[in-house]
Amino acid sequence: MTTDTASTSRKARPYGVAALGVAVLAGTAAGVVVAVLAAVLDGSAGLLGGLAGAGVTLLVLATGFATVDLVSGLMPAASLVVALLTYTLQLVLLVALLAALRGADDIEDTLAPGWFAGGVIAVALAWTVCLVVHAMRARMPLYDLPDHQPVPTPEGSER
Repeated sequence: MTTDTASTSRKARPYGVAALGVAVLAGTAAGVVVAVLAAVLDGSAGLLGGLAGAGVTLLVLATGFATVDLVSGLMPAASLVVALLTYTLQLVLLVALLAALRGADDIEDTLAPGWFAGGVIAVALAWTVCLVVHAMRARMPLYDLPDHQPVPTPEGSER
């Protein structure tokens, strides 16, 4: 293993920005669909529940993705650790929010918990599917090739 510093002078990371934009767009579309369904089927409590679930999930996922993308551009060796810690923190934040909502008094009059869960699930599914499709279509090099240097030829193998 070498400690080549060429990877620290990376060019712009267009994959992360494009993937984040597409994922936020897909998550927003899924959240709007859930919110409209909730408003039609359950009124204002459903609308608020769907919007709250979708909004919180979009915020948590986008912040985590941006953090991991930034760290992987600056310190590629630390990106796996940061990704695992970010994922764990995302889950802890969502579970803590759900626990706080569950313990609140008269929350069902203001916010429909079922539509909140529907917003969370719809955005998380759209986000995941979008990133998987984007990753399958992206043309990303697996490694950085070194600068082109002429290969010395052994004496006697000239033709």
